[in-house]
This record gives sequence, structure tokens and C-alpha cells, in this order.
Amino acid sequence: MKEETLGQVFKRYRETEELKIEQVEKETKISRRMLLALENDDYAILPDEFFTKNIIKIYAQFLTLDPNKLLALHDKNIKNYAAKDNLPSKSKPVKEILTPQKVKLILIGAAVLILLGYMVFQINKVFEPPQLIISSPDKDLAISENYIEISGKTEKEARVFINEKEIFLNYQGEFKAMLDLQKGMNLIKITAIKKMSKENTIYREILVQ
Repeated sequence: MKEETLGQVFKRYRETEELKIEQVEKETKISRRMLLALENDDYAILPDEFFTKNIIKIYAQFLTLDPNKLLALHDKNIKNYAAKDNLPSKSKPVKEILTPQKVKLILIGAAVLILLGYMVFQINKVFEPPQLIISSPDKDLAISENYIEISGKTEKEARVFINEKEIFLNYQGEFKAMLDLQKGMNLIKITAIKKMSKENTIYREILVQ
């Protein structure tokens, strides 16, 4: 008597239990397509061995069958089908060989990416506002004099304006200027800007008592 295949065993036990494929699909979460492929011994549709064996275990446990016996039958079926050329050959992944041409293309691609990254960095640098540090005066200052010294530092390429009036920078980007004040609250606007950048503005409020 010819031995049953794995698919025939599953189908016979399912039909004995009077279970429809749809019921099995719902209970096991195995797709109808995979269940039918398993019962029809259609190895062309089944996934790789790891997933196929998991499907066999789940289906076997659902039908209260011994998973180990069915896995052994599965291994035997695969050998038989492979011998008859009925099983599509699962070829081993071909190792990539790095030819000089591929290495050249990789290097060119890397160089292009580095160049693009540098260009983006430089473009951002052009448009970003310059750094601006105010050394004096401090915030929320109250004084009795009607003048104050404004000092600070920015980038060498930048221009600095205090209350819209341009201030001289030394070669290190430092600036210093005396500003006349009026009695009461004085709002001082200090702005640094490069050729194509956004402005960087800092305000100081000085109260003259």
C-alpha cells in the first residue's frame, strides 16, 4: 500500500473532523492558500522551510496530531519530490562578488554623497544667522548714568547694527560701542547679519533712574 503524503494526511484528518478549510483558517490564522498548498503537496506555493515547518506544527496541533511525525514525513516528501524534480530547487543565495567595476561605482557613489552632504552643509551655513554673543550689558539692567557700553562678539563675516546703526568689528569679530540713553526705559536692539543669512537679533532693556 502506498504511503500517504503529508498533504493527504492533513486532508484526511480534517475531513474526518468535518472541518472546512475556512474554519481551519479562522482558528489557526494560517491562510487558506497555504492550507490548500499543504494539503495538495504544492511545494511551489509554500514558503521557505522555516515558515513551512511552523505551519505544519500549528496545523498538526490543531488536528491533535503528532507534529514530530508529520515533520519527519515532510522531510521525506521533500526528498522524494526533489529526486523527481517536482520540487523547485531552492538555490542558495549567490554571494556578491565585488568586481573592480562595482568597487569603482561604489566609490563614485560615496564621493557624490559626500559632495552633496558638503554642499548642503555649506548652503545651510550661508543662510543660517550668525552667532551673536553680548558681553555687556546684562539683561534687565537699571543704571543711573545716561550712557552705556555695548560689547560683544559675532562671526568675522557678519555685520553688526545697534539700533539700526552699523558698528565696526575688529579682525576677531568683536565689537564695542558707547550708546547715549534717555531717562526711563531704553530698548536696545543689537543685530548681526551675514550677506545672505537671516538676522540674529538680541534686545536689551536698560532703565535709567
